[in-house]
Amino acid sequence: MAYFFGTPFLLLKKMFYLCRSRIFNTDKLMKIDIKKLLVNPYTISIILMILIAIILYVGTLSWIDSYTNHNEKVLVPDLSDMTIEEAEPMLRDKNLKYTVIDSVYMRGKKLGVIVEQIPAAGSEVKEERTIYLTTNSNSIRKVVLPDVKEVSLRQAEAMINSVGLKVDSIMYVPSEYKDLVRDVRFNGKTLTAGSRIPEGSSVILMVGRGESNEEVDVPSLRSLTIEQSISKAHAAYLNIGDLHFDVQPKDEKDKDSYFVYKQSPITGTSVKLGETINLYLSKDPTTLEVPEEKFTAEQPASEGDELEQKDEFFQ
Repeated sequence: MAYFFGTPFLLLKKMFYLCRSRIFNTDKLMKIDIKKLLVNPYTISIILMILIAIILYVGTLSWIDSYTNHNEKVLVPDLSDMTIEEAEPMLRDKNLKYTVIDSVYMRGKKLGVIVEQIPAAGSEVKEERTIYLTTNSNSIRKVVLPDVKEVSLRQAEAMINSVGLKVDSIMYVPSEYKDLVRDVRFNGKTLTAGSRIPEGSSVILMVGRGESNEEVDVPSLRSLTIEQSISKAHAAYLNIGDLHFDVQPKDEKDKDSYFVYKQSPITGTSVKLGETINLYLSKDPTTLEVPEEKFTAEQPASEGDELEQKDEFFQ
């Protein structure tokens, strides 16, 4: 072993001294036998050392690439709307890890499902990479009911919507003052200001009618969505009743894509405050090609018209 590694250095040392002693000159270099030089043990040792160095270098790079999974990447799967239990097998199959970093509450999303992931779905990552997940809360957050008693209907509805609640309907009750909220009801119980109820819940507003039996004309809700119809009906002191779909929606979110093509009572009908309007909904735009039905008061027949009708009857 000492001979193998020592001879190259002796050769280099000898060449150095030959140069200094002027023995190893240009003329002698020209006369060197190339064949003898190649079979020289010193030359062979140098060539072997260079080959070994190259092999060690390439082998080390290959080992590092293998150890770090260089250029071996997997696609991050789409985990949105899945529970952790559903996502685990998918991540395990791709040799990926996960960590839940946060939990939030998002209305319209199922409880406990994944709502965000980092890196995003479709990203290329190495195996063993950690995917950071944010899930929807497992329980519905509760909000505080604002004090809307003796507040106008429109202001009360805005206050209720601002905290994440909805006005399901309006019930008019006898009262000295018109359009002021008397009470708020939820699940058949009267609530007081400060009560905590699940976010997204719908409440009923008990509103004063005043001392008269006033009537209002039914507004046109044609081509409006359900939410738009509710807002317009409430603005006219009316409620939304039954919903009739020509094709049943897939889920609650799908209902947002439907629009009103027919209503009952029809536009222009006079009804009492708090009455309901039933809606007929569709996603088919051809349903709007049929002219809207509107209420028109019958004009009284003139005296001449009445006599003409009697003559025709007796003939």
